[in-house]
Amino acid sequence: MSPHDLVIRGGLLVGAEGEVRADVALQGERIASIGIGLRGRREIDAVGLYVLPGAVDGHVHMRTDRPLHVYDDTFQTGTIAAAFGGVTAIVDQAQVEPGTPLTDGLRKRRAEADGQCLVDYGLHVNLREPSLERVAEIPAAMAEGCPTVKLFMSYDTYRLPDEILLRAMQQVAGQGGMAVVHAENGAIVAELTRELEEAGRMSAATFPGISPPVMEGEAAHRALAIARLAGCPLLIFHLTTADSLAELRRARDAGQPAFGEALLHHLLLGDELYSDPDLAPQFMGTPPLRPREHREALWGALADRTIDVVSTDHGPRKRLPDEHGVLRHRPGTSGVEVRLALMHSEGVLAGRIDLARWVELCCTAPARLHGLVRKGRLAPGYDADIVLFDPAAEWVLSADVLHSNIDHATYEGMRVRGRPVTTIARGEVVVADGALGAEPGRGRFVPREHPGGG
Repeated sequence: MSPHDLVIRGGLLVGAEGEVRADVALQGERIASIGIGLRGRREIDAVGLYVLPGAVDGHVHMRTDRPLHVYDDTFQTGTIAAAFGGVTAIVDQAQVEPGTPLTDGLRKRRAEADGQCLVDYGLHVNLREPSLERVAEIPAAMAEGCPTVKLFMSYDTYRLPDEILLRAMQQVAGQGGMAVVHAENGAIVAELTRELEEAGRMSAATFPGISPPVMEGEAAHRALAIARLAGCPLLIFHLTTADSLAELRRARDAGQPAFGEALLHHLLLGDELYSDPDLAPQFMGTPPLRPREHREALWGALADRTIDVVSTDHGPRKRLPDEHGVLRHRPGTSGVEVRLALMHSEGVLAGRIDLARWVELCCTAPARLHGLVRKGRLAPGYDADIVLFDPAAEWVLSADVLHSNIDHATYEGMRVRGRPVTTIARGEVVVADGALGAEPGRGRFVPREHPGGG
């Protein structure tokens, strides 16, 4: 038998099912074999390293030119950062502007990404217009390889009334897709914001009060009820409270196809940061950072499998000078490069989750949930998306060592143990030993299918 193109030898393979010491053979863009004593024309020594399926981040925002939402990582810089963090696929969002057909908005977003990405990508289609005409276009947009449609229950310019949520979910369900919901009570958020502003009390310190935990629970309950009525699988983005977790558990216990996501910064950072006038602006988006008891509830939900995936909502912005020339932070966090390492350091090594659950949350479940059917597993026939991870590497996070197109790091100064050292995407080494090994543009749009937990 002729040798394989590439063999990764001697590492500890870690998957959602457990661990095994074996070699992994790659042929072209796919995993060809897993076994002992495999040989390749090129070989990589992985002794002392974990060998993982490539991580998948299902919630990111690369560069857009929408007013007030100009993110500074382009598809090029953002996917370079992703690759250095062991991420071999992202799912970004087609934020379709009101008045624009969904397929037009989707194709525009694809045109912005194609030829720019280092790793593969998919897209959620965002419905931001309470229009039955737009709702009727959902099947056509989904047919272009985007089986997840994002719906907003908050923000004045995005918020959809309940009747549109129902009709949209019915369309998504009819096409075998999954709805993705930002579940907050937008009317209450707007009213509490108005009250603070009228009283002259709106500040970073009071900001978390506009989105009370009980109202996130109410919104989660309402989203789940509408999805149940529509017969539509539902993923709730960025759960942050014990209240909303209770609603998700109740729905799942009743047999509803419902799933939950936690974001990295909601797991690791707390509402005490709103007392820091320099750092607080990064986190002045909703849902806000929460007190310790809610963060502990999130970690518990990761361990007991109430939450299915950990994502980042990566959408960082550079600091800009104020009227005095002082650089000031703006809303948006960077996480795509550090999620895998931080979840190892703060999750596995802290005893909150085990190795298999770490890989499931960051790699296998995101691929399965978002319909990336050839990604997220170390098995023959799957895409050769593989990460070599050094569990003993110790490093300190800073803008100087990370690769996003910003001048700061959301987790600046955090000491981390464990780091990706080699990232292979569809059989090609794209990052090795701290250096880029391939050029952006090789990443492809991946038509997704069959989203959900099955």
